[in-house]
Amino acid sequence: MRDRWKLLGWSSVAFSSLAVAQSTPPPPVPPAPTPVAPAPSPIAAAPSAGPPPAPHILPRYPPALPALAIWRAGAVHCGGNPVAAVRAPNPLPAFSWTTQSNSKPVRFTFRVDAGGRPLGIKAAPDALLYEAPDLAPALAASRFAPAARQDCTVQFDVTRQPIAEAPVELAMAYTVFPTNSVRLPAIWDRVRPEGATCTKTRLQVLNRAFPDFRSLPGEQGRPLWSMVAFDIDRSGKPVNVRTAAGSRSTPLDAASRRAVSQSRFGREARTGCLYPYWKVADPMPAPEMPARDMFPTNSPVCEAVAPGVRPPRLAYPDNYRRRGIEGWAVISYDVAPWGAIGNAKVLAAEPSEDFGRAGISTVQSMQKAASTVGASGCIDRVRFVMHQPGEPVPIEPDAPIY
Repeated sequence: MRDRWKLLGWSSVAFSSLAVAQSTPPPPVPPAPTPVAPAPSPIAAAPSAGPPPAPHILPRYPPALPALAIWRAGAVHCGGNPVAAVRAPNPLPAFSWTTQSNSKPVRFTFRVDAGGRPLGIKAAPDALLYEAPDLAPALAASRFAPAARQDCTVQFDVTRQPIAEAPVELAMAYTVFPTNSVRLPAIWDRVRPEGATCTKTRLQVLNRAFPDFRSLPGEQGRPLWSMVAFDIDRSGKPVNVRTAAGSRSTPLDAASRRAVSQSRFGREARTGCLYPYWKVADPMPAPEMPARDMFPTNSPVCEAVAPGVRPPRLAYPDNYRRRGIEGWAVISYDVAPWGAIGNAKVLAAEPSEDFGRAGISTVQSMQKAASTVGASGCIDRVRFVMHQPGEPVPIEPDAPIY
């Protein structure tokens, strides 16, 4: 076991013979048959039909209205007892196509280790997570009082607000951290200051300054951001530089304002400009991986299979990467004689089941060299590790506002 990054009818005719005899009188003409009344038409006999049934009209549903889904964590219970959070789960807002509050709450189960860290995080089988991509990562980043606890549960409830009515700060947070990767013009319209002229045409950027992110303090499990508002004078210099919103990190706010002040733009006065800076969370190391002897040993056949002809592609869960949360997964799988990977299963994963799914994707992405008989029951350990802590997420070049 090694550490590796996936169905004829017949007709009859009767003939009769005619005998002609001069001496024999012709036979009498038979009487005419009694007329038979025609059978009544089955259609005429049918009772008169009533009016046709009323057509089935489908209900009219309100048109889809883009909204922000705002999730809040409820009370946490472990073993049936309430547990207070030292740092409560604080999910980032998500995009929704409806403002109807008809979604079921999302429930998670987990345990807490001796240090107060949630582990073994699993969503309820009926959980719908498209509008809730940051719930499990936010729970993984939370903390409780140090003490080992089992059978823990927490429920998240959602409130949806039309984007045009959502708090501007939450809309800004979503543009910085688009948790489900949907960004519509309505989002930018909500963020854009009223009467702003900054985006009437594409802004000419001569120099974009950035803070020294590595020198700024960060937080484990919590990405930081700062939205800077400013105007531009006729010389292209930023003026009225101020913090508009953010995660309230004083060092990052100050460094972001300095960076905007040092930036330069085309010689045209503009108002209502915005630009965000953000810093991914400091790495949160994964819990210790179990010893190798806690899992079945790789068979000699697995060890004999030659290295892959296609290396694995690490599929790091994006919402955990944003929060700097590391993890691992132990995956078992089979190898076909032609080298394809199949029957992949999660033997263990921490701190949440999402790393198990990512581990399967990673293992299934590789292909081994062809062999005579293939192999079964092979085991690999996949580690998800953050690199270059503190490095900012690349800026989107085509963002329509900043």
